[in-house]
Amino acid sequence: MINFKCKYVESKVAPNIIDLICRIIKRQPFSHGYLAAPNALHFGLGVLPLEYQFTPTHNLVMTVSLWPVIPLLILGCFSLKTLDERRVGEMLNLERDLLQNLRDYAEKLEEKISLINNYLEDYIDDVEEANKDPEKYLANPLNSFRLIRHMHQDWVGWQIYMEDPVAPDAVEKLERLLPHLPHKEAFRKAARDVHSLTQFYGYEPADLVAKNERNSSLHLSPLDCYHLGLQLYEGQDYLGAAKWLQVAAHNYTLSRHRELCDLLGAPRWQVYRDLGRTLHKLNRESAYDAYESALRLISQNVHLMKEAGQMELFSLRDPMQPILDPEPTPTVLERYCRGEVPPPQSRLTCELNDWVHPFLVYAPFRIEDLQRDPFIILYPGGIYEQEIRHVENAYEQCPPNDRFELKEGITGCSISEGYSRVLQRINERVLDMAGVEKTWETSFIVEYAQLTPFEPFQLFRNSTKFPKLNLKNFEDVEAKVIIFLKDVTLGGAFTMSNDILVQPKRGNVLITFENKEQSTTICPIIEGTGLVMIKFIMKKDK
Repeated sequence: MINFKCKYVESKVAPNIIDLICRIIKRQPFSHGYLAAPNALHFGLGVLPLEYQFTPTHNLVMTVSLWPVIPLLILGCFSLKTLDERRVGEMLNLERDLLQNLRDYAEKLEEKISLINNYLEDYIDDVEEANKDPEKYLANPLNSFRLIRHMHQDWVGWQIYMEDPVAPDAVEKLERLLPHLPHKEAFRKAARDVHSLTQFYGYEPADLVAKNERNSSLHLSPLDCYHLGLQLYEGQDYLGAAKWLQVAAHNYTLSRHRELCDLLGAPRWQVYRDLGRTLHKLNRESAYDAYESALRLISQNVHLMKEAGQMELFSLRDPMQPILDPEPTPTVLERYCRGEVPPPQSRLTCELNDWVHPFLVYAPFRIEDLQRDPFIILYPGGIYEQEIRHVENAYEQCPPNDRFELKEGITGCSISEGYSRVLQRINERVLDMAGVEKTWETSFIVEYAQLTPFEPFQLFRNSTKFPKLNLKNFEDVEAKVIIFLKDVTLGGAFTMSNDILVQPKRGNVLITFENKEQSTTICPIIEGTGLVMIKFIMKKDK
């Protein structure tokens, strides 16, 4: 179960209508449609500052009819982040429901198997006893009657029992849930995202398939690779499809789900056939090897034999040059994000900062001088864990009016430096780190999980939500401060010109001083989400 923290907070902003409704509802008793769960809301249905939690959605209609004011509150407190989490929560809850339904079916099946095994033991005992001395056994009229009756009547009953559905209610429930499964377009998009991400980082499909898949955070089963290849084939990306289908065919027996593949509609011969079709689109002779592999697995398939023969005949009539994989030519950004262009170690210096403020003589900051022109410095562990948790909590409780969206999937919250004493203390420390007297009065907490690279400061500059940070005023920015609030272990590195690559690490502070605008790009994230707090330092006369 995924619970989402309450996004409402009693801030210094003047109370509005939603604030009033929140306060009223907080005092009301709730019906049995709610379960106690302090400061949490199940299923991403909205944002409520209450000590209650929704039960699954079938109770929602009843609850809304009892409390017609709730939909207004939900609309007022919704955030883009909550919408994304709601979709993920719905999908996970649906998967749990499907798994539980399959488990119920398996339990019914076990009951049926247990009953059959119990009777089998009795029948086998009788037969073994009869085998000791058949004539003596059958000479007993009771034994003879029992055997004849069993054969005359029981096997008809067993036929009926074997034909009887195991768990019809589970089948009916599955039929009701199937329309709620992800649609075809969602599956296509997920396949395109995975393929483009592996291309960006230069992952070979074969590297993602291992004997023990679950030990790696980067893993796909051969069945995953097969269906990914089919999606690329449908999109006429035959070069990409061939790579995934080859991996699926060659690693088919490695998957722990290989025994289920026939049941799930993807027998191994079919994988080789689809690989052959793809290679034929690329005019490669290896297509015939794929068809031969398929025919070895299912030699009596007349349709497969006919298809292979026709393709070979067409190729003999009109031979064409094979389409080969192009030489990989990664872009500069792709090489940076892959870590193939490491920063020159001669430029990196590590020291203690104890000169900006007199107090730093007693408590100096660790500092890494990444580059001198433009000046880029990194403070490892500059923000403490307790402070990070405070900032995360402030972000979770961000009022709707202070939330913003820079781009789909990139959301944030504007927080004033006077929000709390902790924020003031962080701001004072940033001033000491940067050696300046004042930062801009607003900080921006940004959350992102992009599968494509993007430039965060360009999004700020182009956004209509921040007129003070538009293209003209952005020239007045003297420095940018990035406080990392989350670790990003796979992907998500920050890249800057001149080979600078910084991997987000919780608590680190990155400061860039510049005499001209320079791009900062965030690499695609493979696992998890990124969360940073951004501060701008303006020039003194501004």
